Amino acid sequence: MSRTYIVKVKFDPSGQFVVDEATMEIKVSLRCVPVKGKANREIINIISKHFKIRPSNIKIIHGLYSKTKVIQIV
Repeated sequence: MSRTYIVKVKFDPSGQFVVDEATMEIKVSLRCVPVKGKANREIINIISKHFKIRPSNIKIIHGLYSKTKVIQIV
């Protein structure tokens, strides 16, 4: 069973992370800058720790270079 979430990203040193299961939306505040995929890797690591799954089970299926992404958790 896979789940799809919309991820909204902000670049802010607060490092906040909010999951809204009702709307299937995740809001993440990142500390790093979006250079050479660093931000995407950080997003995947944060989400994998929250859901207690391996990072390889998370795929960005839309919005690789955008602040709004669609991810799939397998």
